[in-house]
Amino acid sequence: MSGPLFSRPIPRRCFLQWGGAAVAASAVPARLLTAVQDLAAGMPARGPGSLPFPTRPAGVPQPDLAPELANIDHIIVVMMENHSFDNYFGMLPFEVRQLRHRVNGWPSLDATGTPRTAVPQRDAGGAVHTPFAMPDGCQPGAVSQAWDASHQAYDGGAMDGFVLGSSPSALGYWDQRLMPFYYSLASSFPVCDSYFSSTLCQTYPNRLFLMAGTAAGLVSTDTPPPTVTPKNGHIFQVLDHFAISWGDYYTNLPTPGLFGATWAAQQSGTHLFGPGGLPQTTIDTFAAKCRTGLLESVVLVEPDYEFGSEENPQNVQVGQTFVAGVVNALMSSPAWQRSLLVFTYDEHGGYYDHVAPPAALNPGDGTYPGRGYSPPRSINTYGDDYTRYGFRVPAVVVSPYARAGFTSHTTYDHTSILATIQRKWNLPALTYRDANANHLGECLVSHGAAPFGAPPALAAAPFRTEADTVLCETTGSDPNP
Repeated sequence: MSGPLFSRPIPRRCFLQWGGAAVAASAVPARLLTAVQDLAAGMPARGPGSLPFPTRPAGVPQPDLAPELANIDHIIVVMMENHSFDNYFGMLPFEVRQLRHRVNGWPSLDATGTPRTAVPQRDAGGAVHTPFAMPDGCQPGAVSQAWDASHQAYDGGAMDGFVLGSSPSALGYWDQRLMPFYYSLASSFPVCDSYFSSTLCQTYPNRLFLMAGTAAGLVSTDTPPPTVTPKNGHIFQVLDHFAISWGDYYTNLPTPGLFGATWAAQQSGTHLFGPGGLPQTTIDTFAAKCRTGLLESVVLVEPDYEFGSEENPQNVQVGQTFVAGVVNALMSSPAWQRSLLVFTYDEHGGYYDHVAPPAALNPGDGTYPGRGYSPPRSINTYGDDYTRYGFRVPAVVVSPYARAGFTSHTTYDHTSILATIQRKWNLPALTYRDANANHLGECLVSHGAAPFGAPPALAAAPFRTEADTVLCETTGSDPNP
């Protein structure tokens, strides 16, 4: 990308300045408060409203049935923006000795140490393009994670359309040299190399899956977003119903505010939202809660989406600085001993990944891509009615109770975070997707001492600020050969 800063599009997340959060949410639908009985023949084992432990009271931890979560009081989610697993972590098995042959990264390297794609990636003229290392934290632009581009990249499972659906920039990648903190985090704590985004498209649908177990018809990131009311509500409404505390520490946009879930903070004042400002302000507010022992049970910690979320064309090291601040603040506080932090990304951002996403359950809430909200959109579904996961994204499980030296190959997506929250407090599922998602308990020890009771020493992240993103967006960076 090149050109003056003011020539770039207005960030979609700035819609909050125009009142995009002023949407009231309804109460938890009554049908979610009791377990679903007599599921139709051929349907998944669990449905919306069902409990992880149906014979136990809802809203109450069950340490005997979920021993891996018995010592966890805080589940924290740090979801960054727009990078695939290969794009960030593909070099893990080649650059981190203890992860060799344990992490599903790039398929292989050539004689120069450059990754090879699993299948040739051709442009519209038939020319084959190859991966290349990014020289700095700037992103090259010209990549797309739109519904059409993502399905063209997937190409019915052939996984050969990343350049055709986007550009050769889709094959760029970062490694340990520029991402030392992320590589240190992944080599210390469990890395999940089969963690997929929830649907083959952009940010808003995937973030709605994180909150509601469905995209409710969304296929894109519109500004402002269309009116969307998930049929079975949000996880935050369920938490409120059972008096389980939650908080969102944000810089310039709370994810729950995208689709009307800021109602509790606006009306009751019972939930803490971090003040606006620079990313460090968000970290300081979060760190203060960790130190005082007042951290909520379920927490989102969100970056500066305009300058530091790692969305193209930002400087990715600004986001790394943010995540390092959050993780270090948690690990240096009393809250560390009772916490589980999930570090991941909402979707792949148009960047290459070699693993074909598997089939997924339709949420079963009566909504399908392009339908279920107002105004509806006519699209080519490519046969995907939210029945295909999106591409892999980086994911690391950070906790004193994380299994040391472990790599998880279990299939996860964003609804696995919902499933983990529901398992901890025995909460009703929102949709078929989260009801049947794999929870993250495999990454934790069930008994004995905490493997990381003493936090590990992690590599320092190069300190970057929003000025570095402005420089990237103003001067551009074009590492593509």
